[in-house]
Amino acid sequence: MSINGQAYLVGAFEHPTRKAEKQSVAQLHAEVAYGALQDAGLSKDDVDGFFCTGAAPGLGPINMADYMGLTKLRHVDSTDVGGSSYLLHVSHAAQAIAAGKCDVALVTLAGKPRS
Repeated sequence: MSINGQAYLVGAFEHPTRKAEKQSVAQLHAEVAYGALQDAGLSKDDVDGFFCTGAAPGLGPINMADYMGLTKLRHVDSTDVGGSSYLLHVSHAAQAIAAGKCDVALVTLAGKPRS
């Protein structure tokens, strides 16, 4: 069964910082989320699906959702398959939307490999 036409990408954001010595990973996730939502013309209150790896601080997406104030979540995914996790998250988000598990999915990627 195809999900063609059932889910769309509407916002993207690449954090401008390459060496984030003064920012936490949680802060970077939040800034990336804010930028993507701004690009899409949405707010955190529109988000009901959240996707990030378990490598996010604390309990991964659970702690990040709390940190970012995502209070209306119906679906969360923390699949971790290494460096391609975030590509998989986009696919999982589209599938979740098509299946009615959420309407607006947010995928965040953040890290401090150069710090």
